[in-house]
Amino acid sequence: DTIVVPAQEDGFQETFIGEDCWYAIRIHASMIPKIKHIAVYRVAPTSAVTHVAEVKGIEPYKDTGKYIVHFAAPATKIDPIKLVPKSVVKAPYSPRYTSLKRLTAAKDLNEAF
Repeated sequence: DTIVVPAQEDGFQETFIGEDCWYAIRIHASMIPKIKHIAVYRVAPTSAVTHVAEVKGIEPYKDTGKYIVHFAAPATKIDPIKLVPKSVVKAPYSPRYTSLKRLTAAKDLNEAF
């Protein structure tokens, strides 16, 4: 029920936090009705999932074949779910799916996915 998207610091601050949305995401059509939350993985030097937001709606983004995810409320900060160096789970470079329950219980990305 949760999609995790990677973000550079400037895009994270400007869009995820500033506009309460995230766009140009590749999402398989069958997954759209299942997505209830969005979480952000901030790339190095943060290298952790730090925020999560409830999804208000998902709609096509321009004519790109990708989607824009609108938040129901501003994203909330969570305890960082860090990347474990040299582990099986690598840093997400594209959207990944998990459950909010699994994500919030995770101590690191290995447990989140």
